[in-house]
Amino acid sequence: MRIHFYKTEIAHSPDKFSDLLDRIGTMPLVDREREINGKAVFLEACDARNGFYEMDFTQRRTQNGPGYSRKGEKTTDFGLDADAGFGEQAAAVWSQKGYFAVQYNHYGVRPSSIRNYLQRFLESDASSSGRALLSLNPVLDNMAFARLVRSEKQTRLLCTVEASTVTQEMADSDVALGVVQRLSEQTSAGRVEFSVSLGKNKKKHGLRNIRELVENLLGVNNSESVSNLKVWIKDDLDGTTEVLDLLEHRETALVPDNQLKVTSGRRFDYSSRIHALREEFKKWLSKR
Repeated sequence: MRIHFYKTEIAHSPDKFSDLLDRIGTMPLVDREREINGKAVFLEACDARNGFYEMDFTQRRTQNGPGYSRKGEKTTDFGLDADAGFGEQAAAVWSQKGYFAVQYNHYGVRPSSIRNYLQRFLESDASSSGRALLSLNPVLDNMAFARLVRSEKQTRLLCTVEASTVTQEMADSDVALGVVQRLSEQTSAGRVEFSVSLGKNKKKHGLRNIRELVENLLGVNNSESVSNLKVWIKDDLDGTTEVLDLLEHRETALVPDNQLKVTSGRRFDYSSRIHALREEFKKWLSKR
């Protein structure tokens, strides 16, 4: 089980992240469901414990699914009712320090869907001119920025945005993403790529600007909108240009699958997933 780490931020809202989770967690389960990217998503579990919120998000797939398969036998149905489907789950833990740890499930609820789901429950601040906006910003390893610090020159930054993940709230909050959204609508482009030319890092004064630029891009990333973020750097002005892939330096943790319990239905048990997630999260937080 792979774990990704994020920083949570809420703008233009009276809500704290804990308020948001409390509100959803007190709703009846049937009222928590929202359609995200054409699929039903709901917060199945939400428990506050010792400064943490422990959660399990479920994405229900009802269109079509796999069959029951056994060696030497023909594939058959599972015998699902018409309104039932296949549930893919992703555990998550939020700390009051403002960080969010999410179980990665390639086929299940992705962080961008979690962000968009929570956004639906966010209340806007009536005294603010901006629309309430929730962000889950991936935390980068400090090694990535250390390489930028050591480099004498950054020549180019390349960024690719997954247009389908840009929500209206994101487009309204950032001019560049508004352009991405319009280009996608006009051309049906799935991705929009742009390049920024950079200059010499004179006496390191340019570093703050490049770091702010990178953090701003990640700030509107909301987990998965930015699929490519690279900087071309030179450690020496006369040296070879190297490509620094910033998204490869994301903070992650890995729990071996054999440390998780498996249910009789061949699913990873929630209690073991959440325990492993919480313990790895505590270790990660202790180093920050």
